[in-house]
Amino acid sequence: MQHEQPEQQDIREVAPDTFVDETGHQLTKKEVRQIVTPHAFTVADELIGQPLAKPLRRGIAMGIDGLIISGLASASLIFVLPTMLYLCWNRYKTQKKNHLLLMVFATLAMLGTLSWAPQLVKEQQQDTSSASDLNLTPHADAELAKVSLELSTKACDDECVEDKIKELALELQESGVTTEHQRDLLDGVLDITQLKGAEKRALLDKYVAEPQVVTEPVTAAPVTAPAKEETYSVLDKLKNSDYSLIKWVKGILADFGLGFGWAMLYFTFYISWNNGQTIGKLLTRIRVVQLDNQPLTLWASFSRQGGYGAGIATGLIGFAQILWDPNRQAIQDKVASTVVLYKQ
Repeated sequence: MQHEQPEQQDIREVAPDTFVDETGHQLTKKEVRQIVTPHAFTVADELIGQPLAKPLRRGIAMGIDGLIISGLASASLIFVLPTMLYLCWNRYKTQKKNHLLLMVFATLAMLGTLSWAPQLVKEQQQDTSSASDLNLTPHADAELAKVSLELSTKACDDECVEDKIKELALELQESGVTTEHQRDLLDGVLDITQLKGAEKRALLDKYVAEPQVVTEPVTAAPVTAPAKEETYSVLDKLKNSDYSLIKWVKGILADFGLGFGWAMLYFTFYISWNNGQTIGKLLTRIRVVQLDNQPLTLWASFSRQGGYGAGIATGLIGFAQILWDPNRQAIQDKVASTVVLYKQ
């Protein structure tokens, strides 16, 4: 049984995003998506002949944007506030009141939740992670929290402090915490009391036993033949090296994961609401434009920034194609039908 082939239609674009068939009927958006149209392959006449941004200039712009995103990912108002205020000023200048209201609310919300210094956040995370490595029992963890809370909120004399420290020390010992970690924990708890210097050290020495050094007879280690260098694969050498390429790539991906949400918001809103320019592109005098020379919508900007993930997935080849592509389109430009121009 032969299937009837659909007829090819004569389609013309009479205006941006407006198509008609041979009968003069204007196609709906649904009908446009069912056939091939010249929209994605046409370039606005006013863009023809304009200078493209050179790869070096684009690379510098991306480096600047990367530093800004790293600062945003640190959740520090030192980086977040100027970035948000610039976008608020841009929306005010273009008289986009709805956008301005949204950015003002978002900025005020961040003022109430973020801190000024990123280093404090990192130190707090490090302290939390080191405390979690102790593997305290639930009862010991609860006792530590209770004693810390009581010493910080109640008026406690020296005798009271000693009783609390004694109870906590016994609980830590029963939990199997090493003497070194016991001393560190108790020293941190005593920091919130009035005991200082010699009095604090005396209390620690009283309830934290010094680690006993067990001497064992020295026995000669069995002599084993060194492993042949050729028995290790190249992959094993990379994994075991402190400066391996694999660890370096993992570190980059971890840092990228921390800033992924900020990168998505930054590239989407700045490209759409700031005339195709991020801060890096603004400083290097380049701009993203659509091939039809229409303003980029939020959805188009969101689609374009999604192309950065595709560029990473292709081993950076998607970015490197600007070196040989006729219009210097990277993979994100192909996704969103954009080019990057140099604004003299």
